Amino acid sequence: MRYRSYKSKKKWQKKFIDNVFAHKKRRQDTFSKILLNNPELLNDKNNHTPKSLFKFYAPTSDNIIDIKNERIWFSHPSTFNDPFDCHTGYDADGYEKFLLLEHIKKIGFVDNVNAESGITENDFYRICDTSTEYSFGWNSKVEEYSTAIRKISDSKNSKYQDELYKLTAQFRREVDEKIDKLRNKNIRIACFSELDSSKATYANNDFTHMAQMWSHYADNHKGFCVEYDLSSLNADSILPLKYTYIHNKEEEFLEERIKLLTVAGLFPVIYTANRVNIPKTKLKKLKAEDDESYHDGEIEAILYKTYIVKSTKWSYEKEWRIIMDGNICQHYDNKIPFPYIKKIFLGCKMERHNIDTILEIADELNIEVALMRMDNKKFVLNTRSTDFYKWDKDLIKLQNPLYKWS
Repeated sequence: MRYRSYKSKKKWQKKFIDNVFAHKKRRQDTFSKILLNNPELLNDKNNHTPKSLFKFYAPTSDNIIDIKNERIWFSHPSTFNDPFDCHTGYDADGYEKFLLLEHIKKIGFVDNVNAESGITENDFYRICDTSTEYSFGWNSKVEEYSTAIRKISDSKNSKYQDELYKLTAQFRREVDEKIDKLRNKNIRIACFSELDSSKATYANNDFTHMAQMWSHYADNHKGFCVEYDLSSLNADSILPLKYTYIHNKEEEFLEERIKLLTVAGLFPVIYTANRVNIPKTKLKKLKAEDDESYHDGEIEAILYKTYIVKSTKWSYEKEWRIIMDGNICQHYDNKIPFPYIKKIFLGCKMERHNIDTILEIADELNIEVALMRMDNKKFVLNTRSTDFYKWDKDLIKLQNPLYKWS
């Protein structure tokens, strides 16, 4: 049974991620290490691998060489065009409020006689009753946290105002440093789209309507799109692992484990109006100053859920992602073996020298190639056989003015 609905996708993804990080026992237990040591966890991903995925490319020499070498580039999220992408949400004011209330409980209240030199019990409960959401209506009776803190501070003497300012500034700086640590986690991602190209000459399927994808990711139709056949990427074809590391089986050993991690890290993106947020109690556990700060399994699970959640504004991309640990990607110069190319589609504005290069590579790899062309009547793209391009090229050759010397 294939889970195609939004709710079922969301359900299996979160369950799988939670199951993986429930096995985190040590600081060094990354997503990849957990899966390599517990490959049976892949059974939870059975029936969730799509038959094929598409990736759009700009016509750079690096991209074309990667096609020739059957590799795929894994990017760091900091390079993505969506500033929200892979960024864990958090309530900065909520965290500040949480730490401030804990601090007040620790040092105790001042009495009303000394109200100007500290926090009274009434001040404390006033802060407790505030909201940091700021999404309520203009006539709401709930006081905003920032407004309450400002008014409480204004009622104190200058010495305590300065103390309160330094304290809240410290809390804000602390949360920003912790979030920066989470956002700079060493992971890499490869992005794809799940499209239907089975009737690419008709105007009623995904692929022919993806003009914006060609514009955004394929250099305004000058690039190309690759269809990858993932039918061999499933848990049944990997488990049980057949190879152990011995010198004369090293290549098979590495190929098998790369395949396992590719399946393990493959997820459809969940499109939603809400970001994945990390609770303030979890934020408090992190040590911003420690480069090797321990992330428990629950925090790691939150991070991985962040990597597969995007705004509904991007839903037209129908995106899938492969997430992989950065240290593995770096060993391969961030270009992971990916020998699953099925077909290459060339953009309708691709330059001739790039077409010739890709056709030559496709012949070497025995890969089908199609040309994209604008429909003459509708706002859609159609595919065309490369035979037309080859015929046109022969005609152009015959029109060489050097043939006409008399």
